[in-house]
Amino acid sequence: MKKEQFIFLKSKVSDANPNVHKDTLNFLNELHYADIDFDANIFFIESGGTEEIFRSIYKDYKEPYYLIATEANNSLPASLEIVSFLNLNNLENKLFHGHPNDVRNQLIKAKEDTPSFYRELNLKDKILDNMNLGVIGKPSDWLISSLVDYKEVKDKFGANLIDISFEEFKSEVEKAPYDESSPYFEFKNKIINKDEIKLALKIYHALKVLIAKYNLNALTVRCFDLLSTIHSTSCLALAILNKDGIVATCEGDVPAMLSMCIVKKMFNESSFQSNPSYVDIKNNSAYLAHCTLPLDMCSSFRLDTHFESGIGVGIKGEMFEKRITVFKLSSKLDKFAVFTGKIRSNLNESNLCRTQINVEFDDPVSLLLSSPCGNHLVIFYGSYKDEILKKLSYK
Repeated sequence: MKKEQFIFLKSKVSDANPNVHKDTLNFLNELHYADIDFDANIFFIESGGTEEIFRSIYKDYKEPYYLIATEANNSLPASLEIVSFLNLNNLENKLFHGHPNDVRNQLIKAKEDTPSFYRELNLKDKILDNMNLGVIGKPSDWLISSLVDYKEVKDKFGANLIDISFEEFKSEVEKAPYDESSPYFEFKNKIINKDEIKLALKIYHALKVLIAKYNLNALTVRCFDLLSTIHSTSCLALAILNKDGIVATCEGDVPAMLSMCIVKKMFNESSFQSNPSYVDIKNNSAYLAHCTLPLDMCSSFRLDTHFESGIGVGIKGEMFEKRITVFKLSSKLDKFAVFTGKIRSNLNESNLCRTQINVEFDDPVSLLLSSPCGNHLVIFYGSYKDEILKKLSYK
């Protein structure tokens, strides 16, 4: 096994963001980690997209696995996916996050245990019976703890997962017609040009074709492959589809899609597939962010670029400052997390995905770091924790 104390992980996509290296150096300078004595390798997660990198090297290092996540550059959501992966494989780990002084104190107290958010899943009936759910391209490589068993989905929920190749999707985008009379073309408060919007709407049209062809009730897209092939993103398309009642998620995240389908089925509510980007344990709150948002979940929005790549069309939405419920299935489909909170404010941070909110939680937010629900959380308006517990914990 290797003996290095610090291992730094950064994705290739993050190289386009000059703040990544600077943010890391600033954090380490404030941390003063050299005088801490700990018997573990520490992985510094500099950016999002590092999950597959971690999975390719983790066996070279011994337990426990310690991770440090900052509040910038999607470091935290990547770390949560890694911790979820380690938990699934029963590997000892700890995640440290917050201000450098807080991280230093957490490192010193690293042996303390914390309870879990998760509840056992016990269903009375197949809640998604006969629904067709499209998986367009395979899940993104970094979703290392978010792969599901298709047969288990059918047996437990009644839903059919239908694989659709990325090549077929790309072909539909390339031949998609475009109508400039589209009501989605002349968005107000946009800062990107019409050619970008036109391409984003071609992606929307292609998804509509696949929905009709495969009779889909929901879909998830391996969207980052669009960056290198179509040179755009699916953020706008997913925002429109969710508003229109078709559950649509990004990154090929099947547990997130299933979670959003359950929310839609139970409450007829749209939901926001968000990255937990910063956890503030002192104030029991977290920043949640992503570049797509159902258009019926915001009071207003403007179009921006996609955060990580700086291309395509992302959604900068202003969400309502309301009570919310957070819900997420585990990838093994045997447990789920549910908790409540309130949106305190919308944010405008330069180092996060475009739609950003600050949420104050009713449950201890520190549990997100010890028993995360993978890379994404699904949030929707209203306080429905009791109803979810009653429906999904039936015995």
